Amino acid sequence: MKRRIMKVFLASLVFSGASHVLAQEPSPYFKIDREDIKSGKGAAHEKTEMAYVRAFSKSKYPNYVAWVATTGPSQVWFLEPYASYAAIEEASKIANAEPLKTTLDQLDEADGALRTGERNMIARYIKDLSYTPVPANLAKYRYIQVNTWRIRPGHEAEFAEMRKIANDTWEKNGYKQRRVVYSVVSGAPLGTYIVLFGMESLKELDGSAGGTLGERNTKLYQDIVISSERTLFVVNPKMSYPPKEYIAADPDFWAPKPKPAAK
Repeated sequence: MKRRIMKVFLASLVFSGASHVLAQEPSPYFKIDREDIKSGKGAAHEKTEMAYVRAFSKSKYPNYVAWVATTGPSQVWFLEPYASYAAIEEASKIANAEPLKTTLDQLDEADGALRTGERNMIARYIKDLSYTPVPANLAKYRYIQVNTWRIRPGHEAEFAEMRKIANDTWEKNGYKQRRVVYSVVSGAPLGTYIVLFGMESLKELDGSAGGTLGERNTKLYQDIVISSERTLFVVNPKMSYPPKEYIAADPDFWAPKPKPAAK
């Protein structure tokens, strides 16, 4: 988890203030650290990430949430929501200051032995393309479905039309599941979009089609989409560094008390 080396312009989802943590409007920016984990090393990786959490808890580093993929390649996403690039830069300064820097150097070496690769990204929220008919329940989300889109360069308008078709169809049918759209502005090929769908339970996926999107949407998909991938993640509280508002909202999940020793 090489958060400390992430600079503002490397390669070119909230915690900038307590009032922003549980806000209904999605965070303006996400810094996403994706780690690809070696097969059979999930448990060891979790222990190392718990050491990162302990290290960060002794500093003023921003909070973050860890998502573990349950479908597709073995990977973990760490999401740090920010209000601005300036806030991202400030977090980088904290991570590169001693004594935290030395601790992270040591953890990076141990964590690196458990990974096959990584990717660091900055993504920007696109309100006009998102569908948010109901308030978010961030502290209660246990699963996240991530749809990653690659669009042909120069076809942003057509992608926006696709999203509008979907949003209009869902609104007409009374669809209540949120879809939050982010554009990756650094760290991935141009034309990369991430669509997020948070859930308290997987049963929300049952019958969640929301209606047929029509021939125009199909034609746009065929013309402009290079690739699309859907990945299901589970929220991992042990590898997360949640804000106090999350813990207050659901302490049993985010900060469970140790079980008493067996007699």
